[in-house]
Amino acid sequence: MEKTRITAQIEGERNYHIFYQIFSGADDATTSKLKLEKGMEAFRYLGNRTALRSRRDATSFEETMTCLSQIGLTEDEKSDVLGIVAAVLHIGNIEFEVVKNEDKAQMTESSAESLKIACSLLGLDETKVSEAMLTKLLSVGGKTIHKPQDVGQASDKRDAFAKLVYSSLFVWLVNRINATLASEDALPAAKSSEDAMFSPKQSPYKPPIPTGFIGVLDIYGFENFDNNGFEQLLINYANEKLQRHFNRHLFEVEQSLYSSEGVDWTYITFNDNRPCLELIEGGGGNVGILSTLDDCGGMGTSAERDVNFLAQINQKFGGGNKGAMKNTSSSNGKKKKKKNKSPAKESVRHGNFISPKFGNDRDFIIVHYAGEVRYTATGFVEKNVETLSNELKDLGSTSSNPLAHGIFGAATTSSPAADPATTPARRSTIRGVSVASQFRTSLQMLVMDLECTQPHYVRCIKPNTQKAYSIFDSGEVLRQLRYSGMMETIRIRREGYSLREEHEAFHRKFHLLLSTEEQKKGEGISHLVKVLSKRLKLTDAEWQIGHTKIFLKRDLSSKLERLSSLRVRAAARVVGKFCRNVAHQRAGRLLTAWARLRLVLIRKHREIAASNKISSTYRMYKSRKSYTTTLQSAIRLQCLCRRAVARERVRVLRDPYFDMSFKELDILHNEEVIRMETAVNDKDFKTAAEIEQSL
Repeated sequence: MEKTRITAQIEGERNYHIFYQIFSGADDATTSKLKLEKGMEAFRYLGNRTALRSRRDATSFEETMTCLSQIGLTEDEKSDVLGIVAAVLHIGNIEFEVVKNEDKAQMTESSAESLKIACSLLGLDETKVSEAMLTKLLSVGGKTIHKPQDVGQASDKRDAFAKLVYSSLFVWLVNRINATLASEDALPAAKSSEDAMFSPKQSPYKPPIPTGFIGVLDIYGFENFDNNGFEQLLINYANEKLQRHFNRHLFEVEQSLYSSEGVDWTYITFNDNRPCLELIEGGGGNVGILSTLDDCGGMGTSAERDVNFLAQINQKFGGGNKGAMKNTSSSNGKKKKKKNKSPAKESVRHGNFISPKFGNDRDFIIVHYAGEVRYTATGFVEKNVETLSNELKDLGSTSSNPLAHGIFGAATTSSPAADPATTPARRSTIRGVSVASQFRTSLQMLVMDLECTQPHYVRCIKPNTQKAYSIFDSGEVLRQLRYSGMMETIRIRREGYSLREEHEAFHRKFHLLLSTEEQKKGEGISHLVKVLSKRLKLTDAEWQIGHTKIFLKRDLSSKLERLSSLRVRAAARVVGKFCRNVAHQRAGRLLTAWARLRLVLIRKHREIAASNKISSTYRMYKSRKSYTTTLQSAIRLQCLCRRAVARERVRVLRDPYFDMSFKELDILHNEEVIRMETAVNDKDFKTAAEIEQSL
């Protein structure tokens, strides 16, 4: 399906990144060698525009070249790979025109250069490529006839050839990567030089013999847009196929577990989407939508073939042939009316198919596991037809470029063959294998690989479409959960015994639901289940005891959890009440002891205060008595001192010269005069003044 992007893109969509990386990251010498100097606006497969160039293309080109080196490609091989990619762009510039007075196509003069460059890069002959696009080989009666093609048919062949070149390169790279990752023991012996191209240089280390492989299947999931076409039908068909595998895997895992534990699993129902798959791919002796689509690739315009396809599926699956049979019977007579009674069984409407309400409506509805999807049949037949002829396929073997020759050979050997059980031989020989047949075969091979593995499923959910953080779009998440099959998964788990616990763990968790008397009557998991089943009025459909585990439904588990929680809460209230009583008693004793201690402390404080008062009073008495004695002694001494001073003063008043004689006074006076004169001579005027005053 992805090959359609090579030749046509929707508005705002880019082609494959490698085309833009070459223009952004390759040097001038490389672009000149590949004849890409005119830029991406010169190539029709790139939309003749440059607005979709990304800033990361140059950096991504370097990363791509590094990755090619890491898988073992040499510089010459990398150059050839880029040449094949550039050849796809040059093939897209080949144009056709109508030959005058003839109903056939020819290449325009401006396309000759593009054809020459493309053939040079691919190592092909220009004449053979031109002839393969402009004519078609028909084998009639053992003779080969070259039938000219019109412009539309030649353009389809050109686009198919471009898709073949690109897809062949893609398959070759996948094989080269697988050969790089595989161990030496897992690689088959190279039978030819072409096979040796996929064998990188072996390392001296030889790992042990591989025991298997690890594969990653990345798929978005169910698609339901406003306008759903052929691509959405195939994608949803693949999701139906994978959902059936998932349901079977989940149911078989559940069934094996129940069987190993000896649990009766007849209570569980399995929602099988086989009717929807049979509607799409056919089976059980009936044709499907894809087989009907393969049969509608006949003559007529694209619109006429789409109308024919829609009419056929409405007649086969929508019950639309009842009215047609009535009309034909009424117009053609009684005999034809009797003949048409037998196929009336085919007119029963399929349960997963809904016809449009109006006859001229181009839509039909399929009821998938994730819901109803309305498909528009426009372009179904044209997209399903594989326009690649055998002449174009055989051109790869004539390539003079060794790498291109190996690439075309790898794509031819690795392409899935048509399923002989579902694809008639006449379809493959006349019109080639259709896209739907290739897709169905590839999908069947994928499912066969999945059946041989031990799958692990990871569901990825985008919280919002803006790729922003901290934004949770509940509607978008719900849509993804519904389209990814999670609702069906949840339903299967809910119908089964979703909770499984070991006997010991379950008994340890829920034995508290039994009273003391009930616990005395028995013990073990059987006694617990028997008592609870009788109390809650449960049956074996609600829970069962296995050999090592007990199986119970989620609702019952929630009920037991609630009962256990209530029992724990009731016990917690009893324990809390007891603890509160103990706490109250302890608090009372503590308060009593504290009051007694407080009284003792108060009494002790009073005693200490009284003793301090007595001691302070005694100290005050002693200090006061000592002070009084000292004060009286001081007063007595002061009195005696004052009396002595008064006596001396009176004596001086009575005898100022202290009873000295006149002669003694005269000698003293002379001595003082001499001292004064000495002081004057020594210029000690202060002393002289004092002596003079004394004199």
